[in-house]
Amino acid sequence: MTVMDVQEKETISDENFRIIAGIAKSSAGIALSVTKKSLVYSRISRRVRQEGFSSFNEYCAFLVSPAGVEERQHLVSALTTNVTSFYREKHHFAYLEQLLRQRLYSRFEQGEELRIWSAACSSGEEAYSIAMTVLKCLSAVSNLKVKILATDIDSDILQQAKQGSYASVEAEALFEDGLLSFCRLEGSQVVMSEKIRNMIRFRRLNLVEPWPFSSRFHAIFCRNVAIYFDRDTQDNLWRNLSERIFPGGELYLGHSERIAHPERFGMESIGYNAYRKISSVEMRS
Repeated sequence: MTVMDVQEKETISDENFRIIAGIAKSSAGIALSVTKKSLVYSRISRRVRQEGFSSFNEYCAFLVSPAGVEERQHLVSALTTNVTSFYREKHHFAYLEQLLRQRLYSRFEQGEELRIWSAACSSGEEAYSIAMTVLKCLSAVSNLKVKILATDIDSDILQQAKQGSYASVEAEALFEDGLLSFCRLEGSQVVMSEKIRNMIRFRRLNLVEPWPFSSRFHAIFCRNVAIYFDRDTQDNLWRNLSERIFPGGELYLGHSERIAHPERFGMESIGYNAYRKISSVEMRS
């Protein structure tokens, strides 16, 4: 097959954009307006070339065919941005520290299991930052029980996250905050300790599909996901997340995300992009 240089194309046809937008919406809840055509082109054109398609027409025909199931997942991954870092948006980790030290500490001393969910973990830095925060706050608790669930829609990025290995330049925050006791240096790589890695379970999950678990959590990080959704999809997400938070537990969102009238979902704002599940009932498993 002769591969065309798709970069010579200025944009995607209206029909191809409709196909891609439809798959993004049905597969992952991503809402793409027509104003995003140039963005879609820039994100997808490289994928078209790499996979050897001669045109966007051929690529889109493959996407809608029975053989295109796996490629539709790659499409969603290409459309989303896996940008993260250790302790990104540090104020959320300050909120988590306060939750653990001031509001929940005695419960964990009494044997309650701590549960936290990183709902869009990307390459894992967020989940590992959560685990390090937990150990820093609760190191004195004997027989501490912790479960951290880390999920993402991108299977490839999850494989990277499971390795727990990062270029040292990407882990500068760990040097700055004196957190290297939770990891080790191997050449130019920073590798998370086995203790940290054993606290986390990485799983693939599409947030707009039914969730295959019924667990509730003391804290949920769901950051920079809802920006891709329309209002109805966002409201469904807020409702579902609220149902999975223990009364008094907290939800942390991305810097561009807000819940309008959080009381509709049984929540209240407690700070910058942070919400607490409202209830007079004490948290219990």
